[in-house]
Amino acid sequence: MKLHGITLDFDDIKTCGLLPDLCANWDHRSEELSEIDALAQYWDTNISTILGKTNKIIIGNMGNKSIIYSADKEAISVIKDVFKELEISTISYHDIDHYEHYITHDYFKYCFLH
Repeated sequence: MKLHGITLDFDDIKTCGLLPDLCANWDHRSEELSEIDALAQYWDTNISTILGKTNKIIIGNMGNKSIIYSADKEAISVIKDVFKELEISTISYHDIDHYEHYITHDYFKYCFLH
């Protein structure tokens, strides 16, 4: 099954290229991307907004990547609207390691889609 959503990679400097205003005061010689408070706040605020509108999402972390994906058309639309600055990408549901404890909400657990 294909999922559509956002991956924010806190290990990839290209993330700041996608969201330059959030990295304006960042000194790449002394800090990791994950230490940029504005970037973390951007992610957290948008996740809260999405969770206020839908729970049909998979959300969590894969290493230093934060993910939010869905197969539900309405949920994908909400993700697109909230993360306007970022391009929606596609991953396979099977690419997510479901035995890890990183998923904070996995709506597929509660349906018969897998």
